Amino acid sequence: MEFLLFFNYLVFVVLHQIQHINFTALSILFIINTVVLVLFFLKKNNQYESSLKKNNPNQTVVSSKSYSSEDIENQLINEIEDYILFINSFNVISAANKAAKSYYGDIIGKNLSSFLRAPDLLDKIEKCKNERKNEYLEFEINLPTYSFFRLTIVPLSQKNVLIVIKDYTDVKKSEQLRSDFVANVSHELKTPLVSIKGFLETISNSAKDDPKAQEKFIKIMQEQANKMEILILDLMSLSRIEMQEHIQPDGKVNMKEIIDSIQNIPNKTLNKKNIKINSNIEDHLPLVRGNYEKLSEVVQNIYDNAIKYTKEKTTISITLKKNNTKLLNGAVSLSIKDEGIGIAKDEIHRVTERFYRTSNAKKNLIQGTGLGLAIVKHIVNQHRGELEINSRLNEGSEFIIHLPIYETSS
Repeated sequence: MEFLLFFNYLVFVVLHQIQHINFTALSILFIINTVVLVLFFLKKNNQYESSLKKNNPNQTVVSSKSYSSEDIENQLINEIEDYILFINSFNVISAANKAAKSYYGDIIGKNLSSFLRAPDLLDKIEKCKNERKNEYLEFEINLPTYSFFRLTIVPLSQKNVLIVIKDYTDVKKSEQLRSDFVANVSHELKTPLVSIKGFLETISNSAKDDPKAQEKFIKIMQEQANKMEILILDLMSLSRIEMQEHIQPDGKVNMKEIIDSIQNIPNKTLNKKNIKINSNIEDHLPLVRGNYEKLSEVVQNIYDNAIKYTKEKTTISITLKKNNTKLLNGAVSLSIKDEGIGIAKDEIHRVTERFYRTSNAKKNLIQGTGLGLAIVKHIVNQHRGELEINSRLNEGSEFIIHLPIYETSS
């Protein structure tokens, strides 16, 4: 069939070129053959597409089908980062865009008040329906982390409404963190700055001809400058973490790799104090949902604290296991336990506060910025995990973090 059609088509083309037959008859035959050929190839193309769909049902076949305006509108709505909800007359979710489904989960068919608890929200919706004009609402939530939202409620037909939810958490946090950062830096940097200034004045005046005094004071100033540098770095790290605390990381992390990596780094204090590390890590642990660098920072902070606060010739125990009793879908739990100076019972709840240092740490003259455990707390919160602290004064401390197992359905 294909050969005959092609042969017939070529014959008439050649005849036309040499003009051996009537031009009108030739043109008619030429058009007929062209139409036949086009129909034939369209039929073959449709058969090919059908074959592709049959053999590969999940494969998309490109066709000349045009998209309706409704398809385009739906696509555009799904590309919007704000959370868009369509509410019927009974305040039930009838439709939602991709961003809203990703944030709130499976909400289609659910009543709005079952997952969005904002003061005055229902009153605003009712007012919007009755007065047929836009209503606006701001609200914040504090659990599991702080978030701030602004809502626009738009009336639609038949008592239906459209709700657009804009997330202003970053803006609010930025304002608060800017204020906190200035206050904290001003307070915490004052002492080392005054110390450095005093020694500089001494070197410039009474000790300007005393090399031994100058050497001594310069060494102290270097120590104070190092403290300032560490403090500033910790403050910047904490500020970045707090800014992103409401955004849950979505990576896959192997906690055993983090433990192995940290233990493989040489530690002078560990060797100097002759501390033994006892590791107990379960085989075939599931991956956790999170960010590798941030979880490494958590483990490094707790590990360094255990070395810093434990006594000489003691043991630090590290346990990593699956825990089905923690969190929604189970957790991977990491415990780091030392035999150090411990924490008083009435101070345990305060050790994750910014700049808080226990009385026992001060008594033993153990240096620190008081920001390490604040960083740990905020990173664990960002990962939707849990932090447990068990401690007895002069007997040791145990820090346990529970991290959610990576579940593709969550």
